[in-house]
Amino acid sequence: MSIRLGKIAGIPISIDASWFIILALIIYVLAVSYFPVVDPDLSVAMRWFGGAIAALLLFGSVLLHELAHSIVAMRNGIDIGGINLFIFGGVSRMRSEPRSPEIEFKMAVAGPATSIVLAGVLWGLLALGGQPWFGRLGALVIGYLALINLVLGIFNLLPGFPLDGGRVFRAILWGATGSLEKATRWASFTGQGFAYLFIFGGFWMMLFGGFLNGLWLVFIGWFLNNAAQQSYQQVQLRNALSGVDVHRVMTTDFPHLDPNLTIDEFVHEYLLKYDYSTFPVTEGDRFLGVVTMNEVRDIPRERWADTVLQDVVKCPEDERVIKCTDDAFDALMHMAEENARRMLVMCEGRLEGVVTQESIVNLVRTKMQLGM
Repeated sequence: MSIRLGKIAGIPISIDASWFIILALIIYVLAVSYFPVVDPDLSVAMRWFGGAIAALLLFGSVLLHELAHSIVAMRNGIDIGGINLFIFGGVSRMRSEPRSPEIEFKMAVAGPATSIVLAGVLWGLLALGGQPWFGRLGALVIGYLALINLVLGIFNLLPGFPLDGGRVFRAILWGATGSLEKATRWASFTGQGFAYLFIFGGFWMMLFGGFLNGLWLVFIGWFLNNAAQQSYQQVQLRNALSGVDVHRVMTTDFPHLDPNLTIDEFVHEYLLKYDYSTFPVTEGDRFLGVVTMNEVRDIPRERWADTVLQDVVKCPEDERVIKCTDDAFDALMHMAEENARRMLVMCEGRLEGVVTQESIVNLVRTKMQLGM
């Protein structure tokens, strides 16, 4: 589950529920382990306050890192679905792959470069002002942020796909081979290799006294391994769906509801019979909107027989729709982002059909079985 925060430079920003777990963990580690070591005389209240401020600013730094990727991508014609902050940091959701190795390289280095430059700026501020400018706690927080941004920048330069260094490695392989799929496969194998090193190193640390640090390293390795595999699978999916528009995978055999249908009829004749969460309401060729279970919940049971769908229908722009000109891969990625099983296919304000995850996956499975 993600919480939308707003937009920056036109890019939607959201935080995953898992983000609150790492936020609390970082605050705890800073208050209990970091600040007492760097400044033992700091009061308990100031340690926890400093931990909270530093943790929030850390995620601000992660957001800047991802914004750098996204802005470079947008300037090179790549649509960004948004930035999501979660337990392992942040990720920019690209709706398409870069068109060339050069664009991939520029996008990849933008994030680590931003983190390293930010670390330099923060250390420069400390050198200029120090405690007289920022106070005792402020100087400690800035010092921590400078260090952690340097670590963030260097760590992301490791050649383990899909880390930024892995994307640099993929750009080099792509330029050498001329094949994005081959480059992604080899870069993915390298990423999985680094992931297993993290996992084994984490277990080693857990056995010899560094349990929490080791456990965290294992989680990072596990995440990196999954991300590397999924990134390669996404490229394979894109290739399998290349040139396939939603018209080829959509269905026109789905229930159209009359706006004069009552809520009671809708529940018993459609909602309880069909495996749908969203039903389109049409009048002739005109698409009026959709109705879902949520609208039914808002109507008292005694009013079901007297309330028609026309009274509760939702506007089309509020629902999950995709244009008829979009391709099947875009539809699949959009459904994944919105956690939707199906989407309405619209063309010039008309409802053309419904596309589902299952129909797209079945097409991919068939093409792969045929070696296409």
